[in-house]
Amino acid sequence: MSALVHLENVVKHFPLRRRGFGRREYVHSVDDVTITLDSGRSLGIVGESGSGKSTLARIMLGLQAPDSGRVDVAGVRVTGLKRKDDKAFRRKAQIVFQDPHSVMDPRMTVRQSLVTVLAQHRIGDGPDREARVIQALREVGLEASYLDRYPADCSGGQLQRIVIARALLLEPAVLVCDEPTSALDASVQAKVLNLIGQLRRDRELTMVLISHDLRVVRLTSDRVAVMYLGQIVETADREELFTGARHPYTLALLAAATHATGEERIVAQGEPPSPVHPPAGCRFNTRCPLATDRCRDEAPPLTEVAPGHETRCHRSTESRQLLAS
Repeated sequence: MSALVHLENVVKHFPLRRRGFGRREYVHSVDDVTITLDSGRSLGIVGESGSGKSTLARIMLGLQAPDSGRVDVAGVRVTGLKRKDDKAFRRKAQIVFQDPHSVMDPRMTVRQSLVTVLAQHRIGDGPDREARVIQALREVGLEASYLDRYPADCSGGQLQRIVIARALLLEPAVLVCDEPTSALDASVQAKVLNLIGQLRRDRELTMVLISHDLRVVRLTSDRVAVMYLGQIVETADREELFTGARHPYTLALLAAATHATGEERIVAQGEPPSPVHPPAGCRFNTRCPLATDRCRDEAPPLTEVAPGHETRCHRSTESRQLLAS
């Protein structure tokens, strides 16, 4: 397999408005992130709000320019992509956003919104475009009768299915889903996630799914990357991460996701620090029950602890035993 998504040493800091004559400050949204995803595989990126997940997703699709680093997606060097090449890249990589209402024009029918995508890319003619749109809706479990509806006439789950159909109209090789179910009712979330998983398998898509919920990425992803304050702190194949996580932050997320209690529960202490002033050393040290002076002084590198399993922790070899004791 060849890598279809590759990010290398990607950095993105957002400047804050300067007050008076003080030094300009920055939000450390993404700090030195490297990710590789092979063709046909799926990666779940998980972490709390403010960890940098959505910024990373937008950087992958060229919707946000990194300050430094390299981004290659579907054979295209996204960093430095010229405007004239942008449309061709959109046919190779698409994104599904969190809130479907925010990406659909309320004044256009579903037919108009979907046909416009094909027209912009000069795909097919009138009858062919209509047939493609109907087929795309059927793939996501909706009948052709939805074509004459407006977004306001659709439920959140129906509209997210339409947005997914629109993203797949261009037959992309890479699909990025940014919290695709968090705006939906709990009863609808599982259906949409199952749909995304089935479409990925049927179309052999390479997929990146962003979520704050480990249960979601377990349903949809071959590999999982855990983000904290702009950094990848652990990455592994799905079952390896869920059964053999090493980083205390990952273990805390797992405990919360499984509703562990008593001795089984690992709790991240306090609130996340400000991304404007991330802690020295390990960024998790202010909340970690295992933090030592070394953790507070020395930033740990992302280190391989098993084949395909990397973690950013000075105490990764002993973390599970210490937290269980």
